[in-house]
Amino acid sequence: MVKFDIISGFLGAGKTTFIKKILNSVNRHEKIVIIENEFGEVSVDREFLEIEGYEIYELSNGCVCCKLKGDFLLTLKQILNQKVDRIIFEPSGIFILSEITDLFKDFEISSKCFINTVITVVDAENFSEQIQSYSYFFKSQIINASTLVVSKTKFLKPKEVDLIKKELRALNNTAMILAKDWAEIYPQEILDLIDNNPARTLYGDTHSSGHDFETLGIRTSRVLEFNQLKKILEKCIEGAYGNIIRGKGIIKSGDTFLEFQYVGEHFTISESKNATVGVVSFIGNNLQKVTLKEAFL
Repeated sequence: MVKFDIISGFLGAGKTTFIKKILNSVNRHEKIVIIENEFGEVSVDREFLEIEGYEIYELSNGCVCCKLKGDFLLTLKQILNQKVDRIIFEPSGIFILSEITDLFKDFEISSKCFINTVITVVDAENFSEQIQSYSYFFKSQIINASTLVVSKTKFLKPKEVDLIKKELRALNNTAMILAKDWAEIYPQEILDLIDNNPARTLYGDTHSSGHDFETLGIRTSRVLEFNQLKKILEKCIEGAYGNIIRGKGIIKSGDTFLEFQYVGEHFTISESKNATVGVVSFIGNNLQKVTLKEAFL
C-alpha cells in the first residue's frame, strides 16, 4: 500500500520548508511523489521543491477541497498507476482537512493507498491573529491532525510557546505536539513523526462553501535590488496593495535570485539558490491588482 502523507497548515505556516526536512530525512530508495496544491494562479512552492529533484504534480488556481476536487482525484489515480512508495500532499493553506475523506471512498484509491499521517504546521508568530480571523480553516487543520508541528518558535518567548501548546491541546487532545526550533529537529524525529504517528479519523464539515479570497500570480523577468523588494513588501504592510494575507516569490536580482516570504505583517528576504525564473503569488482581500502587478512587472 502506498503511504499518503498530508502536510497541512494555514497560509505561510512553513509547510514547504517542513516538506524539505522530510525529504532530507526519508530513505533515498523510496519512490516519493509530491502533489502541490496552490490556491493562486501560479505555484511558487513548486519552484522551491523542484530544486530538490523530486517528481511534482501541480494543481493550482483553486483548492482541492472544492474547485479542484475532480482534478485531484484524477491526478491521484494517475500516480497510483505508477510504482510509488509514498505520496506527500501539500494542500493549500485554506484546505478543509475533513474533505479528504471523500476521496478515499473511491475503491480505486483506497485499495492502493492509505492516509499514513496528517501533520499540521502551526505558525506560532501569527497564531493569535489566524485562529481569530480564519478559525474555520485553522481549527479544521488542528483538530484533524495526528501531529502538530509549531513553526517560528524562535521568535517567541518560552512562556508564549507554552500558551500556544495549551490552546492546541484544548482543540486536539491526542495529537503529538512538536514545538521547538526546527534547526534542532533531527532526521529520526521526522521519521517518527511521519511513520510512527498514524492518522486519526477526520472530522468536520465535508461540504465546503468555497473561499472568499482573491489571488494574484505573476511570472516576471523584472530585476529588483534587495532594497527595492524590501520597499515593496513594506508597502504591503502599510496596505498599499490591499489586505495581503500571504505573499511569496522569487525575483531576479543582479546575478542571483531573491526569495521572499510574506505572512501577516512579517516578511523575510533571502538568496534563492539554483532558481531560474521569477514568479510571485499573493492571496488576500481587496487586492489592488493593477498597482501590485506594476510593482513586479
